[in-house]
Amino acid sequence: MRPSITVGAALAATVALAIPAHAATGALPGGTSIEVTITSPADNAVVLPGPVTVTGKASIGTGAAVVDTALTYVVDVSGSTAAGVTAGCGGDVNGDGQADRVLDCEVAAVKALHAKAAVPNTVVGSVGGAVFGSSGATVDISPAAGEQKTVAPGSDANANGTNDVIEAMVSARVGGVGLFTDYSVPTGTNFAAGLDAGLATAVTAPQQRKLMVFLSDGAGSGNVDAALQQAVNAGIKIFTFAVSSGSGCDIGPDSLRKIAQTTGGTCTEVPDVSQLPDVVPGVIASKLTQLTLKVDGGADIPITSITPGLPQDGPATVDYTVGTPALTPGSHQLCVTARGTDGGGAGDVTECVTVKVNAPPVVAPGGPYAGQEGTDVGLAGTVTDPDGPALTTTWTATPQSGVDAGATCAFGDAAAQTTTVRCTDDGVWDLKLTANDGLNPPVTQATTLTLTNVAPAVTITADKTLVTRGTTVNFTAPFTDIATNDKHTCTLNFDDGSPVVNGTVAQGAGSGTCTASRTFTALGPHNVLVRVTDDDGASATAVVKVVVYLRGEAWALNATGLVTVAKTPHAQCPPNEDKTVATVTVLGLASVNALHADCTLNADTGATVASARVEGATLLGGAIKLNAIEATCVSDANGITGSSKVGTLNGQPIGTGPATVGIPGVATVHLNETATGPNGQLIQNAVRVRTLLGQEIILSACRLG
Repeated sequence: MRPSITVGAALAATVALAIPAHAATGALPGGTSIEVTITSPADNAVVLPGPVTVTGKASIGTGAAVVDTALTYVVDVSGSTAAGVTAGCGGDVNGDGQADRVLDCEVAAVKALHAKAAVPNTVVGSVGGAVFGSSGATVDISPAAGEQKTVAPGSDANANGTNDVIEAMVSARVGGVGLFTDYSVPTGTNFAAGLDAGLATAVTAPQQRKLMVFLSDGAGSGNVDAALQQAVNAGIKIFTFAVSSGSGCDIGPDSLRKIAQTTGGTCTEVPDVSQLPDVVPGVIASKLTQLTLKVDGGADIPITSITPGLPQDGPATVDYTVGTPALTPGSHQLCVTARGTDGGGAGDVTECVTVKVNAPPVVAPGGPYAGQEGTDVGLAGTVTDPDGPALTTTWTATPQSGVDAGATCAFGDAAAQTTTVRCTDDGVWDLKLTANDGLNPPVTQATTLTLTNVAPAVTITADKTLVTRGTTVNFTAPFTDIATNDKHTCTLNFDDGSPVVNGTVAQGAGSGTCTASRTFTALGPHNVLVRVTDDDGASATAVVKVVVYLRGEAWALNATGLVTVAKTPHAQCPPNEDKTVATVTVLGLASVNALHADCTLNADTGATVASARVEGATLLGGAIKLNAIEATCVSDANGITGSSKVGTLNGQPIGTGPATVGIPGVATVHLNETATGPNGQLIQNAVRVRTLLGQEIILSACRLG
């Protein structure tokens, strides 16, 4: 960055252009170096929005000085300079045998000023001197042959350890000067004479910038206009000092102030003469006075955090820290200016850096979103960051309300701005989209995702679906739930009049099984219903049909006892059977014709019907004659019934009612008999004959169970 230097000197500008990056060096009007450095932030640094801390150093008088100044000392040696000074300035400074005189203080002031001019790296390239009273004389300031009007500040031609100019100026006495050529002047006070003598020296100096220090303790005589015009034409700036309480800057028309102001200098009153050695060196003294910050060419911001604090006399270096106002995204120029003064006046130097404020990403998560648990919900977030650099984005989800513990969400691609999310439970979720450009703090914006519950799905199977009464049936109902975090319960209604019962649930993430068993006693079909309910109250049902029945059988004839006749024909169910036999003759026992038996089971209703029929029968050698004999057994959801009918017995009509008829000396005949078997079976006999000898004959019978 090219520094800005406002001292106006061509050489100063040249020096500034050669400095390292982030530092600007220049020279004050008097040639004193002044420098300001920005150590942080670096030029073209990328910074975050908000205040930026600027740090660096500033110095004065520590760099290369512009050696372009000639300094001429003009000392009043009029009679009044023999006056005593109470505090003194170091005794008999000029060695004239009279201590603590005004002239001693003038010489002491010249020595103090020259001590600054003679140090290495000063702005002063040559020095000269003059004395005056009523007339003036240049001072021969070198032991070299001839009269030497100017020498280098550090010149010591006779190698006695004292600068030549000081050796000469210390020889000043009231009314003249002793070295290196002795000159005498009348002891009056003539400012014009003093100026002429000083100008005779100053104009011979090779330096472009010329300063004259003019000391006097009285009111001068003589018109100074001609001398001042010569001084102005020669570019000589005169600094005057009114020494003692009897003097002043504004005495007379040709005053000390007039001399100073006409040439661009200043007049300083020193009523306490003993202070003169402390005051005069300020002619070439430098001072670092102020540091300021300017942002984008705006108003100066004073820098107050400076160590050590300002002002600082040169040579000096300080450290500074200053914060900018909050900076908005974009490029900003930060300029620090160091201001100072020296004998030539005020000047400054400015260094600038450019910073680029990086804007944080702008995050818009979209939403609010809605969907169902366990299903993919589309997300359409956007992140913009026009000034980069490359950024990363991340979606996260956390429960907000109505979400069961342990529930989680998974994103299709959590790093994508447009993606999907699937959560294992319903409720309200906080969704956050975070963008990080690696420079700014991560930026997060939130929205909500509201998910509704989805009912589970269930099926049911039975290990047996067509069973006899009293059989235990095992049921299995596998279920699934798209919400893998849901917990489930199940109930079963067996559709047999019994209370609803809870099933046993075994489950994992998103699936499980409900199991139960039931021993059925009620006949008929049972639509067994299972209901699986999730922890949010949604449920699903499934039905399986179980048919409960009784086994059945029917037969037309059988006999036990002395003579055994197997059940003939014998029909059983299941499976369904239908059988017919034309005749059966058992000698001496029975002659039966048109025998029929059938048994059917309706697998849909569980109804069992068993029936038998005999058209006619002659039993026991003709002692018993029967016709139209039939029996029917029925079991279904309405219950178990048996019925039978006999047409005639030995010619007597019988019908359906139960009856017992004795055949004397032969047998007993039981008609339309309903009985219960040893296991509780229903037995229906149309005709059961029991002989006296224990022979038993049954016609048209059926049994259930």
